Amino acid sequence: MKKLLLSLGIVALAMTSCGNKQTAANFDAEDTAMGDTLSITFGEMSAARAFQEFEQQLNALPEDQKAQMTKAAFLRGVKAVATRDTADMAYIMGIQYGMQLWSAAKGIPAQLSVPSNVDAMMKAFETVFNSDSITDAYAFQSAFQAAMAKAQEHAESKEIARLENSPEAIANKEAGKAYADSLVANAGYTRSESGLVYKIIEPGTGEKAQANSRVSLRYEGKHINGETFDATRESAMTAYPSRFVPGFGEGLQLLAKGGKAIIVIPGDLAYGVRGQGDVIAPNETLVFEIAVEDVAAE
Repeated sequence: MKKLLLSLGIVALAMTSCGNKQTAANFDAEDTAMGDTLSITFGEMSAARAFQEFEQQLNALPEDQKAQMTKAAFLRGVKAVATRDTADMAYIMGIQYGMQLWSAAKGIPAQLSVPSNVDAMMKAFETVFNSDSITDAYAFQSAFQAAMAKAQEHAESKEIARLENSPEAIANKEAGKAYADSLVANAGYTRSESGLVYKIIEPGTGEKAQANSRVSLRYEGKHINGETFDATRESAMTAYPSRFVPGFGEGLQLLAKGGKAIIVIPGDLAYGVRGQGDVIAPNETLVFEIAVEDVAAE
């Protein structure tokens, strides 16, 4: 809606500038007819665009809020601006900036999980706007960007905490740990300092792969129930250990050319609490059989 308002405002300003070149007394019948046609077609075009954006906004609302968003209320807002005299140009500009502040006030809670303080926002706006001069506008932009970065980090940490405490993530973490513990206790697997569990079938010959080595490999990825979710196809793939999830990259670096291993990657070294679409569940432990066909230094 903000984009629509701003775009229409630009056109309206352009039309006003052109119209100010003559007074109403100098318009003849042809001028008036042309002006009427231009006004009507502009109104129709604007209404068509407004209709589409209004419907999109309406359809995005929860059912219990849709009744509050009416076309009558929308038209009252349009008329409050569109019927203003050109002497109120500053007021119209204020409406446009007010829409931006309104959008921010509504968007901050939804996107960043923190409340917006409209009173504080307006007080800050008025203080800066009423300044005698502004020597460094970029400083305000930098301050906002820094605050936004902190807010995004805060929102991310809250979201991660929420996901970590979900029943599914907790259950998957516990199941994965039990599975890995049994392999270490009963099947000759080793647990690294990071938490990766692995069994070397064949270490390979030559230098082990490094984080930035170019490695040719084959693999098969399985859930702990033994079901395969991914595998290399007909030919080996070439990649760098550093480009994989941490556990897989660490596992590759245990092997040299010709090496083979089974690695068990706990969720925090794989796709974490977010998982990976419908394939990898939150905090899921993954099992990979990997075979390194070649290792080349970068």
